[in-house]
Amino acid sequence: MTYTFTPTRTAPALPGTSLLGVQATNLIELGDAAQAGFGTQALEGFARHLGLTLGETLALIGLSESTYHSYRRRGRPLSADDSASLYHLARVTEAAEHYFQSVQDAHRWLMTPRQTFGDKTPLQFALLPGGAEYVLTVLGRLERGVYT
Repeated sequence: MTYTFTPTRTAPALPGTSLLGVQATNLIELGDAAQAGFGTQALEGFARHLGLTLGETLALIGLSESTYHSYRRRGRPLSADDSASLYHLARVTEAAEHYFQSVQDAHRWLMTPRQTFGDKTPLQFALLPGGAEYVLTVLGRLERGVYT
């Protein structure tokens, strides 16, 4: 007799993917989605969520407006690098919202320069190599009451 495993629950979405409208429940799916490029609507939705203008969000990830509008006009996705940057921002944003339990407080914290991050905002710092992990580490320390 052969038994077939049937999962009883759906795996949760990876942190940050829900803010971007990306369907990924594991790192392989996320990597494939980022490599293929997120749609321009992911960037627009993220900008709206943070209360930033499209121009501010594009400047944050280092994408020129002309390149963005070219992608949008042609129905092309963002580049893999821009998609990865956007994911790092979404992951950090979701973690901050969880910690502060207030979207407004989290967004204020994310957009205020901090000495901990070399006088950069946590969002700016998250885009540096290893930056998103460090921002998440700082949030974890704050959650545990460790002054950072």
